[in-house]
Amino acid sequence: MKSVRWVLAAIVAGLLVLSGCSNPGANVAATVNGVAIPVDRVEGPAQVIGAGGQVAEVNARVLSYAILGEIARGLASEQGIQLTGEPRTALLAQDQDLASLGDNPQASSLVDDFVDLNLVVGRVGQAAVLARVAATSVQVNPRYGSWSAESAGVVQSGGQLSLPWTKPSAPA
Repeated sequence: MKSVRWVLAAIVAGLLVLSGCSNPGANVAATVNGVAIPVDRVEGPAQVIGAGGQVAEVNARVLSYAILGEIARGLASEQGIQLTGEPRTALLAQDQDLASLGDNPQASSLVDDFVDLNLVVGRVGQAAVLARVAATSVQVNPRYGSWSAESAGVVQSGGQLSLPWTKPSAPA
């Protein structure tokens, strides 16, 4: 009887350990199909842009671009869309403010996400990107809000610090 209790206790302990490891840590702002987006990829660009008292709103926008950038890079890889070289240079040449923002190491990830998303939308169209957004598993750290596939962005109303990370429902 004692050995059965020990085995049961070991199984319960193992399940607790596994369930604790299933959620991303505090240093992860979101995951996109299991790919982690670190917090510094959100907070670095947000500090450069400046929030003017609207920190949560700026963080949500930056995180939205980070998520959309990951989705766009996945789609670009599948479709053979070039995200470097001439297409990137041409897009940055059209907007000097964006190009100079990209020169700042803290904000370069935001510029990469923005440019990659625009290059992919330019090649496959907005409808194809939105279809991919709807089919992508996105999990957002509750301190930033929650993911809305319908609006293709992070919405602040769904996030609460007191709530744990939750697994997103499977895409339809």
